[in-house]
Amino acid sequence: MAASRIINRTGARVTAGFIIAGFILLIAASCEKVLTTPDAPDDPVSIFEEIWTFTEKHYSFFEYKGVDWHDVYRRYRPRVRDNMGPVELFDLCAAMLYELKDGHVNLVSSFDRSRYWEWYLDSPENFSHSLIERNYFRGRQRYIGPFQFVSIGDVVYVYYESFANSISENNLDLILANIEQKKGLIIDVRNNGGGSTENARKMASRFTDIKRLVGYNFVKTGPGYNDFRKQEIYIEPHDGRRYTGNIVVLTNRRSYSATTYFTQYMKALPNVTIVGDATGGGGGMPAFHDLPNGWLLRVSSSRFYNPQNVSIESGVPPDIRVDMTEESMSDGKDDILERAIRLLNGRT
Repeated sequence: MAASRIINRTGARVTAGFIIAGFILLIAASCEKVLTTPDAPDDPVSIFEEIWTFTEKHYSFFEYKGVDWHDVYRRYRPRVRDNMGPVELFDLCAAMLYELKDGHVNLVSSFDRSRYWEWYLDSPENFSHSLIERNYFRGRQRYIGPFQFVSIGDVVYVYYESFANSISENNLDLILANIEQKKGLIIDVRNNGGGSTENARKMASRFTDIKRLVGYNFVKTGPGYNDFRKQEIYIEPHDGRRYTGNIVVLTNRRSYSATTYFTQYMKALPNVTIVGDATGGGGGMPAFHDLPNGWLLRVSSSRFYNPQNVSIESGVPPDIRVDMTEESMSDGKDDILERAIRLLNGRT
């Protein structure tokens, strides 16, 4: 068996090159569980068996997704041949993994990365950075670390593109210092594909004065489909500057992975309203596995539930559902952002 890595971070990427680099950074920065057997066989049958077996032992959503993984094996295994080329084998294994319908399940090679993106492709885009830049920023935005920040009348708007982008305490202090005389804060995480859940926790801790239960994490403890240990997850208040005024978080279906976690953390706070579309989901931390032929396998290996014991794997629903309309966009208006502004100004 090649190296296996259990990573306490989560994220979605857009390009194959960035995914591979991101995986390397995640592996370097996170706790790892590595088991290595040198000179493992790398023939097509062995690679297929290792992909299926690792997934069978570590994947966390078979029951939730209604997938009979043994039936999947019976259908795909006869198609594996000793003389298969790498591309043909990759495509077959990718098709097998696609049956999990999970954006956190990827097979990465030097020539491709398998992916499941149906969690957002059939949903409204509900976001245009160009529209915001042209009609709301108008060149007035400040760049505070990874954040784009601007005042819109009596409210503050902050856009955060990716939880993979590091956040410093000074970044957050500067933003919060500009909110004190305002009516509220808008945090826009639309099209944020994820990254580090530690960044999500760091941000959420700035918006509560007391320790709050935000959900339950179920960590895989064995090969059985129900071998999990339940953990209570809390957000504790930061010991420095905090803001507990009115906050609106903007989401769409491309708010995925760590962004879904962040949205759930914020949704559990009484001073926060979620506006827009449901997030894309991705409620399972990934396990990584290095295959003997140099490929990398990633599967979801945990489960996260909200305080009401509902899985966030399929997304966190908004408190107020709003879709952007073509008519408003042609007028330079973002319906989701406009609803948040009205809400913070005391208007529905």
